[in-house]
Amino acid sequence: MSQFPPPTIVLFDLWNTLFTPKKPIAQQYYEISHGEFQMNKLVQSIESDFAKIFKQMEKEFPNYGKSSSHMNSSNDWWKELIVRVYDISDTKLALRLSERLILHFSGNEAYVLFDDVIPVLENLKQNSVRIVGASNLDHRVFSVMKSLGISQYFSEANVYLSYDLGMTKPNRDFYLTIAKEYYTLDAQQGVCDSMTKFLENAWHVGDHYEKDFVGAIKSGWNGVLLDRNRTSIFMRHEQPKQRISNDCFETPCADPLDGDDLVMISNNRICVSSLTEIPRLFGYQ
Repeated sequence: MSQFPPPTIVLFDLWNTLFTPKKPIAQQYYEISHGEFQMNKLVQSIESDFAKIFKQMEKEFPNYGKSSSHMNSSNDWWKELIVRVYDISDTKLALRLSERLILHFSGNEAYVLFDDVIPVLENLKQNSVRIVGASNLDHRVFSVMKSLGISQYFSEANVYLSYDLGMTKPNRDFYLTIAKEYYTLDAQQGVCDSMTKFLENAWHVGDHYEKDFVGAIKSGWNGVLLDRNRTSIFMRHEQPKQRISNDCFETPCADPLDGDDLVMISNNRICVSSLTEIPRLFGYQ
């Protein structure tokens, strides 16, 4: 069975790759706003307004208001979103509700870890693989990871957030900034003598086609698309009628690694339905 050399780094997306909301976001908003604050906004209305206002605020205050003079932290961004979603004029109510929702979405009360995460992270750790996280989420992700029991695999220094980097996925510089930092460490230790060689064995794993898969590949990384629901054309084992992306060469190729849960798209571009396939890429048992 063919396999790849040991990775220089495995970079994991976090949201919907390692953990996911226990219930739909709108449902959780409703349960708190209605159950604890007696607000009558329905789930469907919350869902619709949340999506619309989230997009508006992404344009108005990108990257959780990082560069906005009106916002001191990402929490201010979320408070503004909540006020707009519920159209609250009562400042005391707005503060209480927003603080409650922000706290709720800061831990395992709101999120659940996928079952394959701990075994895979433990496997990679036992094989001395450098494990790093990367996300467009805000700083609450650290408390979420701690509450879910995976902070032991990711120090805060090894989790890169768009808020801190000042750029978001799929921006090429997002991925290159991370690669340069670890390549520099390896070069100083005499482990690697060129960025090209470093990237040859650098892997990114994520569930979002454009932000994770295409973004990483365009930045020189090897890409693994996580398709847990088997909805992608790759997991359906269909031949694309046309090129899906101008930047990714996605001609399917036969490979001994291919199986029900892993598809070699082209060279080192891979689609998996479970994280358990990741160690198998490198021959780890």
